[in-house]
This record gives sequence, structure tokens and C-alpha cells, in this order.
Amino acid sequence: MLQKELQQHQWKAFRRNPMFERNLGVRIFMYIMFAFLGLEFLAFGFVLDNLLLQIGDYRLAIDTFNSILLYVFAVDFTIKFFWKKDQSMQIAPYLSLPIKRNRLFDFLLKKEFSNFWNLYLLFLVIPFAFKSITPFFGFWAAVLYIFFFFLLCVCNSLIVSAVNSLIKRSFWFYILAAALVILPFAFPLVLKINLGDYTQLLGEQLLNYNLLVLAGLLLLIAGLWIINRLQMRTDIYNELQGEKADKISSFSSLSFLDRLGAIGDFINLELKMILRSPRLKQQVVFSSALIIGLFLYMLYMPNNAFTKNGPFIFFIYGIMAVGLVGIIMGQYIFTAESSFFDGLMTRKISAYELLKSKYFFYSGYSLLTTLILLVPVFHGKLNGFLLISIFFYTIGPIYFMIFQNAVYNKTYFDLFDKGMMNWKGQSGNMIVISMITMFLPVVVMLILHGIFGATVTYSFMLIVGAAFALTHKYWLGWTYRRFMKRRYKNMEGFRSNA
Repeated sequence: MLQKELQQHQWKAFRRNPMFERNLGVRIFMYIMFAFLGLEFLAFGFVLDNLLLQIGDYRLAIDTFNSILLYVFAVDFTIKFFWKKDQSMQIAPYLSLPIKRNRLFDFLLKKEFSNFWNLYLLFLVIPFAFKSITPFFGFWAAVLYIFFFFLLCVCNSLIVSAVNSLIKRSFWFYILAAALVILPFAFPLVLKINLGDYTQLLGEQLLNYNLLVLAGLLLLIAGLWIINRLQMRTDIYNELQGEKADKISSFSSLSFLDRLGAIGDFINLELKMILRSPRLKQQVVFSSALIIGLFLYMLYMPNNAFTKNGPFIFFIYGIMAVGLVGIIMGQYIFTAESSFFDGLMTRKISAYELLKSKYFFYSGYSLLTTLILLVPVFHGKLNGFLLISIFFYTIGPIYFMIFQNAVYNKTYFDLFDKGMMNWKGQSGNMIVISMITMFLPVVVMLILHGIFGATVTYSFMLIVGAAFALTHKYWLGWTYRRFMKRRYKNMEGFRSNA
């Protein structure tokens, strides 16, 4: 009874929302897109067994599929982490009623079993399971496997919810989220441990009706259920504390940046803006994980589809991995503050210090990524001279070209708009400069590489990059003066496009 009433309350909240027509249109569009996605997965599920038999090392397609389950759910975790919304409702009005809080929390958690993000993989698995399992293990084994896979999807979703709740408390829990995605790939590459053999054995035990595997998963779900329930209770407590809840945030500041004065304050504000803006967080965090992951794949998997395309793809992915935050955020150097740029200009701040802080922040990310990529250097997978040259080439001429965008871009940017493929807030100038920034330096490197060889090319990148990096205060000052000459035109653009 309570379950039905709570569902009615959520429907009424959606129906009586002033933006009902717009929200309904968005939902219908999303349902159509999800339907197309489901049809594509369904079609792929009918041919997946033949594909796995060709590329796998196992006799049965289901064994090959079980050996890659960890990778499937690592990708599923990443998708849910960025796209799945947390199950939420206004619980505070119910707290004065004679309803146990756990019943409210259980209502939200039960919705995981009907959430689309826990169902979309079933369009792929159901036809695949019946084709690959039924001939060898029987019909009911296929049904059991589909049920087990669905529970794995729910389990993965509960892990995502728990990690998101932890991230609200501390910025550093992003490391936990990254580790959960990276570890399945790191074990076979770094530690030479093939986790796929263990997941294949567990899958084989399940298909042979060893219900201890299913019981273990149910215990894991029960534990995650309790953890999510406790986190919801803590979140409600923090919400009811009013001002005290301000102390509980995903990120407050990095204290060591206080030594840099105004520049350190700007860097802290930049970090807060990225982590609190859904659009920027999706673009920066998701793109960083994707690009660095692809670059490591290129390094550790010889003769893959990327490296067969020659040095061009290798150079461009190296630059993107090292300079990704600068390349993404460089499009919005001033437009990210367009909502409150008038307020910034009326205060005693210097736009030059703002530019300088952004350059230091982007360069700091590039340095951190370069240090991470020293691991494949020590493994002999990457040329150390090339890595250092890419680092200086990125923080030098590439960032110089990116910062020129700040002078001309005058488009309003909505920080709280959502979507990875969102073109709002981008202008023709931005797109042209971004394309030139990405491809012109790579074309120059390829020409030098083809004429003079690798050593001369790397030396050129290092010398030119170091020259631009050491003279950054001069070209940043030049960029600042050019911006100040047309700042009123840009500010008018920020206001008119809002």
C-alpha cells in the first residue's frame, strides 16, 4: 500500500511541475532513443555467440563471455557513473509521519530493479544466452544465467550509488571510482593475473546449478543494500542540519594552494566549478578516463587498430592524454564564468591572474598525467624522451593557441546544462581554434618526423615547448591586453546569449 502511494506521489510531483510539458517531451525523446538502443543490442545479441567463437580461446561462446564479464561491468560502471541519476525524492515531508525511514529508503532502492540502466544489457544477453547456453546446458540454465546477470547489473548499480554518495563527502573518493574501472584492465597488463579465468570458472559453476554462486551474489547485494540505506540516512541527517551540511561537500579546497595567494584561490574555484557543473564534470572526467585508457591500450596492446594507422594517431592521442583538461576547459576560459562575469569585473580582481591561474591548473594536470605515464616508460612501452617532449609541447605552443580563444569567444555558457554532446555555449571561433589547436601541431610534427626522423622531431618539440613555457607570462600578458580592449563586447555577448 505504501509503495503504491509513494509512486503516486512521485507521479503527481512530475505531473504538477511547471515544466511538465518540456519534461514530458524530453522523456518521450529519451524513450525513443532507448528503444533504438534496445533494438541494436537485441540484434547484436543474436550474432554475439558466433563472434565470440571466432575471437575467443574457449570452446563455448558462453565461456568466452564469462571471461570478459569484469570488462563488461567496468564499462557498465562508467556509463552508470556519468549518466544514471540517483534515485531520489523529497523524504523530509514524510519524516513527521508514522513511517519508518527504512521503508522510504527501501522504496528508493527497490526502484533499482526497474531502472532502465539495469535492464539495457538484458537486450543483449537474453538472445545470446538462449542461443549459447540452451544447446549445452538446457533451457533452465539459460533462465538462471539471465537472472544472475540481471542481479549483477543491480549489484553494479548499487556500487555506483554507494561511490557517488562517498564522493559527495570527499573529492578523493574519485580515486575509488577510477580504481574500480582500471583494476580489471591493470591486473592482466601489470600483474599478469588473468581474472577472466576465475570469472569463467564461476560462470561454469553457475551453469552446472551450483547455487552457492547465486547465494554469494545475493549476500553481496544485501550488504550493498544496507550500505546504501545507511548512506541515505546520513545524507538526510546532513540535509536537516542546515548550515552544518555546508561542511559536508564533495570538494572544499586544496589547502596547499593557499600559498599561491589569489592564483591558488582561482585554481580552487576552477576545481569546484568542474566538480559541481554536471556538463563540465561529464566532459572532463569521462573524457580523461576514456582518452588515457585508450592511450594505455595503444601502448600495451601491440599491433592494435590504432597503431596500425601510423604515427599520426599516436601523436594526437599522446597530446590529448597529456593536455586533455586544457583542451576541454580552454574552450571556456572566460565563458565558463559568463553567468557572473559582470560581477567579476566589478570586483578587485585581475583577469590576468585569472588567466595565469588557469594556465597553472592546466599545466598541473599535464604534469600529473606525465608522471602517471612514466609507468609505461619504465616498462619500456613508451619513449621517455617523447613523453617529456609532448609535455612541454602541450604546455607551450598548444596552450598558447588555446588561450587565444579567450579573446574572441563571447558565447554564454550554462554551467548546469547537461549532456556530453551539447553544443550550447560554443561559437564558430571556438570550433575553428580548437580544430587548429588539435591538428596543426600534429601536422608539423609529422612533417618533421617524415623528413628528419624521430630524434630531431622530439628535440624540436622539447625546445619550442620549453621556450613557450618559460615565456608564458609574456604571452599571457599579451592575451590579457587584447582581451581588455574588447572585454565590453565579450560581456555584452555573455548577457545577450543568456
